[in-house]
Amino acid sequence: MNYRILNVGLRGATLLIKFILILCLAVFLPPEEVGLYGLITVTVSYSIYFLGFEFYTYSTRDLVGRPKGEWPRLISTQVIFFCVMYLLVLPLMSLIFILGLIPWELMAGFLALVVLQHLSAELMRLLVVMEKPFLATIIIFIKQALWAVFLIIAMWLFPEARNIETLLVFWVIGVGLAVIVGVRPLLKLSWARSKIRPDWKWVRSGVLVALPLLISTVSARALFTFDRYAFEAYNGLALLGAYSVYMSIAAGLLAFMESGVFVFHYPKMMKAYKNNNAVEFSDTFKKMIKQSFHWMLALLAIMSIIVPIIFSFLSENIYSKNIGLFYAILIAMSVFLVGYILQYALYTTSRDKTIIVANISGLVVAAISAIILGQYNPYWSVTIAMIAGCAISGLIKYRYWTAVKLQLFKHN
Repeated sequence: MNYRILNVGLRGATLLIKFILILCLAVFLPPEEVGLYGLITVTVSYSIYFLGFEFYTYSTRDLVGRPKGEWPRLISTQVIFFCVMYLLVLPLMSLIFILGLIPWELMAGFLALVVLQHLSAELMRLLVVMEKPFLATIIIFIKQALWAVFLIIAMWLFPEARNIETLLVFWVIGVGLAVIVGVRPLLKLSWARSKIRPDWKWVRSGVLVALPLLISTVSARALFTFDRYAFEAYNGLALLGAYSVYMSIAAGLLAFMESGVFVFHYPKMMKAYKNNNAVEFSDTFKKMIKQSFHWMLALLAIMSIIVPIIFSFLSENIYSKNIGLFYAILIAMSVFLVGYILQYALYTTSRDKTIIVANISGLVVAAISAIILGQYNPYWSVTIAMIAGCAISGLIKYRYWTAVKLQLFKHN
């Protein structure tokens, strides 16, 4: 119980520090650079899906059912697979700079972030499978918040540090430290007694399983990537700065839920499903739903009250003048989270095709809505399209889940 309280407390501290960082960026950086930071953030986050190929969706479920003695062989195979993906994907990312979406001078920091963010994410997933959620949360704190504390101090004390280049340096160091901390528990596995050789058959099986989920995840997360580029195209980089600040704050909801709620329940749901234990699965899922809605409503209330007050004190009035966008983004994120809860139920019961159909449908609806609405109201088109896309995706997941749960564990 103490670890659970510490976990939630640390996650809350991470959320608070990220919120303070966003406010400091709004104070110390011009809106155009804040907008650029938003583009870099979502592009880095989106890129790691291609590096990892969503292979963890196969490997984590497979590792859960295997003895720890087999883990070194499979983890080393996974590392080799990732190295191959780096060689294939990283060169293609130069298109981002060739097209002028992000300045060339930021390329080195961007690529370093992509690799380190991916490695830290994979380490965190392995720690969750090893039933070390608290350490996983520590990694999240280091890579998302600890470096931000030092950056805030540097920007406050040294005006010359108030630029996007300095931000990237601190960010890279923070994520690098998280990787160092996260890899230590893996070093305690029985590597010396294991035959470390690539298991390409295992990789091939994993790729066949992960490919559909990669399509699904890329479709789902594309909503929170294309929105920045679409909004910038319709409204310019300065207003994108405000939009990025709003979205970064709202994204704290998802980040908190993943490490403060979901991480405690979905491994238990996977085990219950594998053991055909309907009672344990149902009880765990109900707890996850209850806790999710409690935290979501509490955080929504806090954000809705406090954020507008804080923005009213900023010297840049672009953030307070467009506060309506913030409320619309909160609605979009809430709708997305409801569907995300259902996605965990579908994922743990291996209903991958359903997830793919739902997420692709949501992306298509959002894209079409943004294009159509953009001709009439560029300002609101993207957020309304986001709400529509998330709603359609969530409704499809709900419809399939209501049918699935009637057949699930029908022999119990």
